[in-house]
Amino acid sequence: MELSPEEYGAYWRASVYVAAGIVLGFLGYRLTSPLLSHPNAGAVGLGVFLFVTVVFASTFIAMLGFARAVRTAVDAELRN
Repeated sequence: MELSPEEYGAYWRASVYVAAGIVLGFLGYRLTSPLLSHPNAGAVGLGVFLFVTVVFASTFIAMLGFARAVRTAVDAELRN
């Protein structure tokens, strides 16, 4: 599979999206872990809400990257 420079750039952008999703998920976990271990029920509820929101956002960003990588690979294969 031969890739054009634009396709290489698309792969790099896709990898940045995947890495950003992973980093956002990790930082979200580190941010919300003190709230999840707090004895107050309100803090735990806020921690659960923030954790679910961050996991959803990070998964969405990572899947955008995977989708872009797959789309670029399919386009490159169909072009040849």
